Amino acid sequence: MTVIFHDGDLVSSYSQKRRLFWIYMATAAAMAALLIGCIVWFVSMPYKDELAYLPQLILCAGACVFVIFSYVFLGIKYQRVRKYYKMLASLSVGIKHVNNSYFLRYEAPELKDSVDYYVLTMCEWSKKKSLYLDRKIYCDKEKPLPVFKAGDKVRYLTHGNIMISYETVGHDDSFVTERTAEEEGKILVKQEKK
Repeated sequence: MTVIFHDGDLVSSYSQKRRLFWIYMATAAAMAALLIGCIVWFVSMPYKDELAYLPQLILCAGACVFVIFSYVFLGIKYQRVRKYYKMLASLSVGIKHVNNSYFLRYEAPELKDSVDYYVLTMCEWSKKKSLYLDRKIYCDKEKPLPVFKAGDKVRYLTHGNIMISYETVGHDDSFVTERTAEEEGKILVKQEKK
């Protein structure tokens, strides 16, 4: 089986998350030093000094820049790294399932829980309903996209809908043509009902 995630991915993700956290803490410490410096400068000025507005102006501008930086850095960069680390951590301890399905098509990439994924549509046999159902499988966009052709029978390991490893075990062109005809028939029936 081709393994998508390795143990080193979790360690590197954790170290990236820590590095970004300490970058933010260093920026917050610099802002605190600027705040203390401006307060000391303002307090040490004479009562009606002409430059009394300058420390206040520097402090206001610095606070605005820090708030904007915090919003962008914590809300986008740090959150995405934290969610990616959380996803990798859940892969290492979560319940996994092995499935055998037919690959149908690639869908447009999606952002799910702040992580970018390739979306693969697989067709799985449902024991309850005794028919084939489509299932979206997510593959990490930071990893190479698995190369499948429509009709490939794929054995893959998932945690939830996230693909962890895969292998191609066969190919069936007739399945794809039957499934496509079945989907087109459903679309025509829906249009006729309208």
